[in-house]
Amino acid sequence: MSDLDTICLAEPAFWKRPDKLEVFAQFRRERPVAWQSMPGSERGYWSITRHADTRAITKNPRVFASRYGTGMAIDDPDSAYTVGGMLNRDAPIHPRLRRIVAKVFTPRMLQDVEGSLESSARGVIGAISEQGHCDFAADVANRMPIKVTCDMMGVPEADRNHLQELTLQALGYGDESVGDAADALDAFLALNAYGEDLGRERRRQPGDDLISMMAKADVDGERLTDFDIGVYFQLLITAGIETTASSIAQGMSFLAAHPDQWRAWREDYEGLTPTALEEIVRYASPVVHFGRTVMEDTEIGGQPIAEGDQVVFWYNSANRDETVFEHPDRFDITRTPNDHVGYGGGGPHHCLGMHLACREMYHFFKLLFETLPDIEVDLDNMQQINGLFINGMRHLPCSYRPTKVNA
Repeated sequence: MSDLDTICLAEPAFWKRPDKLEVFAQFRRERPVAWQSMPGSERGYWSITRHADTRAITKNPRVFASRYGTGMAIDDPDSAYTVGGMLNRDAPIHPRLRRIVAKVFTPRMLQDVEGSLESSARGVIGAISEQGHCDFAADVANRMPIKVTCDMMGVPEADRNHLQELTLQALGYGDESVGDAADALDAFLALNAYGEDLGRERRRQPGDDLISMMAKADVDGERLTDFDIGVYFQLLITAGIETTASSIAQGMSFLAAHPDQWRAWREDYEGLTPTALEEIVRYASPVVHFGRTVMEDTEIGGQPIAEGDQVVFWYNSANRDETVFEHPDRFDITRTPNDHVGYGGGGPHHCLGMHLACREMYHFFKLLFETLPDIEVDLDNMQQINGLFINGMRHLPCSYRPTKVNA
């Protein structure tokens, strides 16, 4: 059992620990609302590890504000917007910004892109199907969301690999092979700059892509600035690529570790897909944490919290809460109900792209099971990304019988 007084959740070394989920379980039992210090700083935050508290915070934006940043540290609103865009805004600005792209991500509108999602899956799997082996994380899982997200925003093919690298650098901080917070900030700013340039180009030559739609969008009588479009671009591409890629790669590793469930899903794909995809997101928790600033004295779980304090809620812990999930550490593609917080936990900041992510994964796994039924995953040599913000996968070697996938 760990001494919780010695645990620093903001320290990258913690995320390398093989028992980190057990440590979070101990926090839930013994100290569900715990003060945590930031390394090398006098500042700190309240760590929230239970499901009910996480949901209560995300659904109460009046008391728990986003405009000072949604990480571990309080920031000024301008800097927070530069890094997180509308994620780091509250009403009335947040709903105005959200409405600009909200209609693109509704289930009804997604029906119009079903064909392109299937085509994307066919292209991604087809690119490796004749090789007989690949790195599932780098060559397959990453490629599907990159293609879908970049196609929606009209990003040239030649730029996509670099944007994916910047996305990992922005979100993977804490992992020693990715970089630290300063490297992450550099990546965010580089993505903003790319989006600004793309926005200026679309003002000159508009198309039918999402950036063109932003360039002509009207927000209460005002157009988005080039800077706004750059921030929007950065938010959409980071949210659209790495989180879905993490879910796909992690999901594949879970299936490989539970071959009976893998077989059951292949045999009843349509019947088990709704619960299987939700369980993958719960079990993976691709986004690890978010934070809020407390706007008035309040209380969480009996612990007084002062105005101005920062709270950080851990999705990976809330999604293993024993009071909500029966056998929470068991991967179960038939799990129902499944009240996970993998898409944000409700409230005004609930994940805008959740329906798109689900449809991407639906088409991806469907085609994968049909075309590479004998794929074998080398779990002994997989490498995860031990970051503070994303639970990603760097390498996942696999092999299979070569086959041809028709475009």
